Amino acid sequence: MTKIAAALLAAAAAFATPAFAQEPVSATLQVDSGSIMTSAGGEYASANSGQVLAAGQKVMVNADSSGFLAYGNGCKIKLDQPGVYTVPSECNAIPGKTGGSSAMNAGIIAISALVAAGVIENEDKTPNGPLSTGIRHF
Repeated sequence: MTKIAAALLAAAAAFATPAFAQEPVSATLQVDSGSIMTSAGGEYASANSGQVLAAGQKVMVNADSSGFLAYGNGCKIKLDQPGVYTVPSECNAIPGKTGGSSAMNAGIIAISALVAAGVIENEDKTPNGPLSTGIRHF
C-alpha cells in the first residue's frame, strides 16, 4: 500500500504546483456608455471595450460615462463615477466570489492528500476480529 500512498502524494503535489504559479494580474475594460480613457504612465488615450489593462494602469472615467473592470475569476469593479482609478492587482468587489487564494487551495489539496495517504497506509493494519463480534468487514 505504500506505493499507492506515494503515488497519491505525488499526484497531489503535481496538482498543487500550478496553484503556486503567479500569473500577471490583468483586467478587461468594458465601456458601457460615454468616454473612458486609459494610461500606462504616459498620456491618456481613448479606451475601447475589451481592452486588457495591467495592474497599476490608470483609468479616467469622464462625466456621464460608465463601465467596469472584469477579472478572470469573475469579479467585476464598477466604474460609474467620474474620476481617475488605478487598476488594482486583485479584485475584492464581490466577497466570496473571487475564488479564494491559490496558497489556500494548494494547502487544502496537500492536506487532503496526506489524510488520504494515511487512510490508505493504515487500511491493512486494521485488526479483523471474528465475525460473531458484530464488526463490519469490508
